[in-house]
Amino acid sequence: MKVIVAKTAGFCKGVRDAIEVTMDAIQKRQEGEDICTFGPLIHNRQVLMMLQKKGVTEENRIENCAGKKVIIRAHGIPPHTRQELHAQGSALLDATCKRVAKVHAAIKRHARRGYYTIIVGDTDHAEVIGLLGYTEGRGIVINRPEQVRELPADWDKVLLVAQTTQNEEVFNEIESLFLEKYPNGIVKNTICDSTQERQAEVRNLSTKVEAIIIVGGLHSGNTIRLVEVAHDCSLPTFHVETEADLDPETMARYSCVGVSAGASTPNWIIRNIVEFLEAISPEEGKRFRWKSVLETLAYNNIYIALGTALLPVVAQALTGFQGKVSYSIMAATYAFAMHSLNIYLDRDAIQLNDPGRAEFYQKWRFFFTISSIVSLALALLFALVIGVYSFFVMVVLILPGLLYTVPLFLPAWWERIPVKIKDIPTSKTFFVPLAWAAVSVIPPFLSHITDFGRLVYAFLVIFLLSLARTTLLDFLAVQGDRLVGKETLVVLAGERKTAFFLGGILAALAISLLLGPYAGVTSRFSWFMLLPVVTYALYLKTGSEKRLREDPLYESLIEFVLIGTGLAALIWNALV
Repeated sequence: MKVIVAKTAGFCKGVRDAIEVTMDAIQKRQEGEDICTFGPLIHNRQVLMMLQKKGVTEENRIENCAGKKVIIRAHGIPPHTRQELHAQGSALLDATCKRVAKVHAAIKRHARRGYYTIIVGDTDHAEVIGLLGYTEGRGIVINRPEQVRELPADWDKVLLVAQTTQNEEVFNEIESLFLEKYPNGIVKNTICDSTQERQAEVRNLSTKVEAIIIVGGLHSGNTIRLVEVAHDCSLPTFHVETEADLDPETMARYSCVGVSAGASTPNWIIRNIVEFLEAISPEEGKRFRWKSVLETLAYNNIYIALGTALLPVVAQALTGFQGKVSYSIMAATYAFAMHSLNIYLDRDAIQLNDPGRAEFYQKWRFFFTISSIVSLALALLFALVIGVYSFFVMVVLILPGLLYTVPLFLPAWWERIPVKIKDIPTSKTFFVPLAWAAVSVIPPFLSHITDFGRLVYAFLVIFLLSLARTTLLDFLAVQGDRLVGKETLVVLAGERKTAFFLGGILAALAISLLLGPYAGVTSRFSWFMLLPVVTYALYLKTGSEKRLREDPLYESLIEFVLIGTGLAALIWNALV
């Protein structure tokens, strides 16, 4: 079965912002502090369940919010509700979507000038209830064009706005009738750009597919609107929350389907549905088995072990120093152990980005624990074989990995400083490539310390190439990382700024690789390494725009670049 996924599917900016406000509150929570949301933060059960596990409750009665830190949901609330929450002693954190807040401001501004406000939306929707609160009692809600005729004809000051997730075509019909009835009326099309783009893409998809699947909460306004748009296109339409809601026999009737999703739908749910659909037909089922092979390689940390095993070979090709197989075994066992032992640090993010991977790790937890201990012992043993100083360097490299989640003993007055290494912003993004570069260059070639320039150059090249690899993988995992509050560079700086930063890093690396041989700090192998740099630059463009995160094929391609560089270095060392 061919599956076409809408580019606009997945979280919108308003939902991302609301989740970030909530995760920030969780991270900064004081001892004994209760956090709740007034109503559901967003319309997605899976995300709300995750927040509940983190101690964020959902309250729908004002009196239950007394004395708590209250997060205002993305849909917003009426001003009188805000005042009542303040009166209860609640500390408010506003996660209202900025688009919704702009509608609040427009209604408030016109209400003060005596305008009546007509809201195109659903009367019982949380956003509409919030909008009505700013009309000063002169608001009315409609959702069908014919209702315009029922409105009073003697209103001289009238404003027309829309619930941000409304159907664009319905609003346009209502606008036309509204201006006929109120020639001097003011119209503000407040439908969110994201909503308009999603609806337009569903209409476009309808010309290419035999059926459309809309993924999202059954009570999500913007999702329901997408379902309506799909129905209007006269196509079989299925509104589902997860792949469990789909019947394989029913879907097998179609050879090509389109998939779109509401603004509150996590990407991993969309991806699971796509994989479910692709596995239905025999041909796609075969391709899906190849995807399972790639997943297994990634889940077992095979890529990580192989990639780091080849990094000392890259260092050898750059420096011209003599290498040994033991260097590669030491680096591979170190990286495998560190990553395997720290898998459970990321279990919340993994669960949200890739539930299949989380289930795999839980199933094989004992294996990863035992194999990690054995790998650490081997890494130390091989380091000792290389030399005593290399052994001590390896001990220094291992300790931060083992202490990654252990609270550091800091003075009580130093409470603003992170007390765990993992809590340091961007630690995941930068510490992994630092460790990889260190284990690949320092213990193996410590005896060449007198040739300091070559060692430093090799260290920096491997660090920057590994940093590119780690950052690209962070792009894949950004949604789950945001949800659990893990501050990778992508989460902290945003995808656009991170893409710009990484582009600069790759450009600087390319220049240093080009000029390195002329400066006498590296061999001409550095010129070959321009190819993986260009490849990562191409992946950056794809990854920063990619909608379905944690794709095993894309993850494999990122890892293959590092592995391919190592294999090329192996050939270079054999020939030189």
